[in-house]
Amino acid sequence: MLKENSPNHIKERDSRQCEQNLKNILEIWKGISLNDFQQGVLQTKESFIQKWEESLLKTITLQTNISESTELTGDILCRACGYLLGKLDKVRQYENAHFISDHDFYNRIEEKLFNQPQTYARSSDIGKALCGSKNCRTQLGCIKKLNDYPEISPIYPLKCASIKIKSETGEMILKKKWSQMPFKFPKLSKNVDINNDDDIFYDASDSLPGDS
Repeated sequence: MLKENSPNHIKERDSRQCEQNLKNILEIWKGISLNDFQQGVLQTKESFIQKWEESLLKTITLQTNISESTELTGDILCRACGYLLGKLDKVRQYENAHFISDHDFYNRIEEKLFNQPQTYARSSDIGKALCGSKNCRTQLGCIKKLNDYPEISPIYPLKCASIKIKSETGEMILKKKWSQMPFKFPKLSKNVDINNDDDIFYDASDSLPGDS
């Protein structure tokens, strides 16, 4: 016979209580109709989805507010070697492509033109843009001519995975996709980009490879 309040007695008592609780649950389960059970599952599912959607909306709203309030201050660097490519506030967006709109940028890259352009519906890829550091030459992106903007072509879309951003505080920002960047970049605009001397595009023949 087990002594009351002994470890074994307490263990046996708890075990019996668990068995009784399980029997009670099974009895309750037997009394629930299939329709009530399905309705309960559906309500729980809908409640979970609603909470998830609300949480997702709050996250997206917060990220959007941060993106819109973040100033474009910092440097664009080659991720492989750290070579300076340009200023963050010179980045422009064309559809999903991001490129540096600054004359000095063209002196900081090396061009490797294709023998045969790769032609698409609205653009043509005419070559590769390589890091201007003679000790690196990592491919940064492509050289693209835009059918919709022939007067400001070509542009040099950069692969997000090939660059990194150095903020004014020295923080390094590395992302795989431009959409993950905590910034909202100005979109390509003929009225803005052509008429602004600091934001003008130059022909590919004007660019010179830059070495570190």
